Amino acid sequence: MENDKEKVGVLFSQTGKMAVTETAHINGVLLACEEINNGGGILGRRLEPVLMNPDGDDRKYAEMATDLLVNHGVKTIFGCCLSTSRKAVLPLIERFDGVLFYPSVYEGFEYSPNVIYGGAIPNQIVPPLLDFVFQNHGRRIALIGSDTLYAREINRIVKEFLAESDGKVVVETYLPFSPSDSAFLKAIDQCGEDQTDVVLSTVVGEDSVALYRLFGASKLRKLGVPIASLTTTESELSKVPENAREGHISVASYFTSLKTPQNADFLTSFGAKFGADVTPSVYSEVGYSLVHFYANAARISAKPDTASLLQALSGSVFKAPGGDLFIDVDTNHFTLRPHIGRSRTDGTFEIVWDSPKVAAPDPYLVAYDRSINTQAAV
Repeated sequence: MENDKEKVGVLFSQTGKMAVTETAHINGVLLACEEINNGGGILGRRLEPVLMNPDGDDRKYAEMATDLLVNHGVKTIFGCCLSTSRKAVLPLIERFDGVLFYPSVYEGFEYSPNVIYGGAIPNQIVPPLLDFVFQNHGRRIALIGSDTLYAREINRIVKEFLAESDGKVVVETYLPFSPSDSAFLKAIDQCGEDQTDVVLSTVVGEDSVALYRLFGASKLRKLGVPIASLTTTESELSKVPENAREGHISVASYFTSLKTPQNADFLTSFGAKFGADVTPSVYSEVGYSLVHFYANAARISAKPDTASLLQALSGSVFKAPGGDLFIDVDTNHFTLRPHIGRSRTDGTFEIVWDSPKVAAPDPYLVAYDRSINTQAAV
């Protein structure tokens, strides 16, 4: 019976340039839906995920969001990764009074009452990453990114930070999606063997796998220069050849190596559903957590309309694998605890720094903390 079901949209690419990342989102979402249904659903209603594949095409994100909202009767969508796909869907979510749970790191500088922003934003991860780099590697930074809104905005913030910290931008390079190996090698060569302490990568999706693979054979790699990233996770690292994985740096609100009771349960459930050869990442964890967060709010509201759900979200809490999840009602972003990990040959990260405090969201960088101290890093 339809009254026994609660349809939710799942709008991520399973093919195309972002498949490796967005498949990780999907896995987390589907695992949470299964857990909720096994626990009796939402007030007796089973979640029915309606899965769409936009194939990395922003126009398809918009078309499929419309299809979900209009033809499938969906009010809630878990979806989008790149900022361009989110921006393509945003006016439709607002027009048809739906809710988009967006689970990706992004550049900030946005607010919509109809969007719940689940991923980390610059004030939560850029300062600790750069402070760690300064203290452990140096201040000469090469910027290599995919030619995306996210990469250019992140690098704008990074350059402001470097200018205030006696840092130096060695080179700033942006590559189109699916560049040739020679294009990557040229970008790596531009860093200069004796000029770069760290390569800060904002390359995303399948292209990040190619960057790490090619960087693994470079002279910079042999000199011990690491790649530092705000977007590379276990999902991408697992596809990099083993000999090119080790010694790189990532910052995130979740790594599989986190020692929490919730994470132990999450890893067990994830492995049981997807197999031991599929490793979750922050993308999986955020997608998983947002579905549970939504379910808790839906139980509180006990009403199907968007206004009731949004009101209930302010009182919803979920003990996520990465820590307690609660929303800042003024911005629709989450308070998160950043961690820094160093990549290992097995495709996981050793956590080398944990923030001693959570980082409240500051999507417009009004007063974000530039004094993060990562001296405790090992």
